[in-house]
Amino acid sequence: CVLEYTVEAGRPDTVDYEKFKMLRSMGATRVCVNPQTMNSKVLEAIGRRHSPEDAKTAYAEARRAGIEAINMDLIAGLPSDDLDGFCRSVDNLASGLRPENITVHTLSLKRGSRLRCEGAGVPDARTVSAMLSYAAARLRDEDYVPYYLYRQKFMAGSFENVGWTLPGYEGLYNIAIMEELHTILSLGAGGVTKLVNPKTGRIERIFNPKYPNEYIENTEKLIDEKNYLLSFYSDILI
Repeated sequence: CVLEYTVEAGRPDTVDYEKFKMLRSMGATRVCVNPQTMNSKVLEAIGRRHSPEDAKTAYAEARRAGIEAINMDLIAGLPSDDLDGFCRSVDNLASGLRPENITVHTLSLKRGSRLRCEGAGVPDARTVSAMLSYAAARLRDEDYVPYYLYRQKFMAGSFENVGWTLPGYEGLYNIAIMEELHTILSLGAGGVTKLVNPKTGRIERIFNPKYPNEYIENTEKLIDEKNYLLSFYSDILI
């Protein structure tokens, strides 16, 4: 039984009503549309080609297509952002759009990333702390509650990422990926399927090719890997 079908739609400028409509017709119940910030200056600083208005349009088109739950991401600590700007981004989502889920990330500067190598001006730890504190208070005021938390390497100020939800709209994927108690089937380039056998506790992962061309060229191999699901669960199916 599939309890949730969630899609990482990604940047607002890569999706439209027809794509959302297709996803909904195929059973998608939750999509992630990720502006990262609602500040035009910050979007330019991080190399995003979309605008805050594009994010609002993508959100409206997902709604019009009948998507039941929408997640939107914000990142605290982005280059060129400040406390006031981040607070406005939170307000835009929490009281303006009101998606079912809002995930508040802390900037993670991965090794070799442009921001890490160039040392672009990012807010200091004290400012990031104030950003996260504002987000927590504001989201609680708007009836959101935290439902999962995780940390990554190289995060600004050693803070965390927190998923907030309106009651009843908890993203099951985010919970399951942490607990490692449930199978997660992943489709598309870069997707990682996690198989969990509830009888034995055995866990295996299947990694899809990252790049679209590589993914398309390996269709037969991907089909074979999906067929492997039957043998993995053979002791349950018998």
